[in-house]
Amino acid sequence: MKYVKNIMNNLRSALTTNPAMIIYSVLIAIIAWFIISITVYPTTPKTLSNIPVEVDITGTSAEENGLSVISYETKKVTVTIQGNRSSIGSLSADDLVASAVVENVTSAGEKYLKINVISKKSDVKFDVTSVSPSTMAVMFDKIDTREFELSVEAPNIKAVEGLYMDNGDFKCTPNVIEVSGPSTQLDKIDKAAVIVNNEQELDTAYTFHSSEVVLYDKNESKIDTKNITFNTNDFTIDIPVYMQKKLDLSYDLRYAPANFDADSLSLEMNVNTINVASPNTELEKINTWNIGSIPLYDIDWDFNKSFELEIPENYKNLSNISTVTVKLNTDGLAKKTVTVNDISILNAPTNYNCTVNSYGLVFDIIGPEEDIAEITEKDILVSVDLLKYTVQSSNFTADATISFPNYDKVWAVGLQKVSIEAEPITTENNND
Repeated sequence: MKYVKNIMNNLRSALTTNPAMIIYSVLIAIIAWFIISITVYPTTPKTLSNIPVEVDITGTSAEENGLSVISYETKKVTVTIQGNRSSIGSLSADDLVASAVVENVTSAGEKYLKINVISKKSDVKFDVTSVSPSTMAVMFDKIDTREFELSVEAPNIKAVEGLYMDNGDFKCTPNVIEVSGPSTQLDKIDKAAVIVNNEQELDTAYTFHSSEVVLYDKNESKIDTKNITFNTNDFTIDIPVYMQKKLDLSYDLRYAPANFDADSLSLEMNVNTINVASPNTELEKINTWNIGSIPLYDIDWDFNKSFELEIPENYKNLSNISTVTVKLNTDGLAKKTVTVNDISILNAPTNYNCTVNSYGLVFDIIGPEEDIAEITEKDILVSVDLLKYTVQSSNFTADATISFPNYDKVWAVGLQKVSIEAEPITTENNND
């Protein structure tokens, strides 16, 4: 016992009086620990974090089925490995590769894949004891490209007071866009629009530029454009501005006798005015809008005719009226049937002797009640003007002109035809 104490005292005295001995002792202890660790514990665990994850589908069933990787949330993993202390001791996250195991992926959708970790150094061997997370969700789909017509949305562009602007006339160039992305995402697209974010009041046509495209589904909800690309983001938008004016509707009365009082004719339209817009100032020169022509002889007691409104391509029908109906107001009017036997021929060709082949032309007349009550055959003038006819046979029909010299508010109903007999005038006839 006394011997051991002497050794300890001598060692304590040596360490106290010789600092070099302290350093040597520490080094010897470390070396001894290292030798014992390698000998007794040749393998050791090691945990490495922030290892980037790769998803490569080259040569996989996913690639064979035309699928592409659309997205995945897991970007990095933490791994615990077990290996030879001397081999893995110096490994860092940069020395490892984490990749998703793409197996049996044959259809679009979200797939949960196992994560595998290996060393970039082929001579370093180890066992993976854990990966966190151990699986990752990967979205697969087929990449497609489709075309959509572009509309224009300019919510803050207005026309100054008194002028008109129609969103449907906004012109976008180009007017079609190619959209590329996952098929399931493209299937949701119902329409595409270019957005003009400017805020402005226009008094004339204007051109804007935009690079913003919005996609909508059938419920008018915006579609997330993540994973979607466009073939262009440079758009020109032309916005026309129109002058607008309320115009009275009118019609042309045709084939009326020269003395006929057109203002007395009581024709009623279901609408009397129309709002029209034009991209220029031509409307300043117009006060009425003509719906068409009405032959006077077509106006019978039950006259009721519809006219299609014809609007030039560069004009706008702001009233949204497509047809106008015209009918005869018979209040204060009367109708009766008359027979006229005295029919005169005007402007007969000089080389023909033309006569009316039949007498007793029967037709209806309409006018104020008091006039219709008074009129007799002697008040009706029926004539046939042959100036516009070429005689090609001995018998032909010609249009009759009917007038009422003493009654300017009465007219005949229907286009009356008269049979004419034409006999050539020969030299022998002249001698007779």
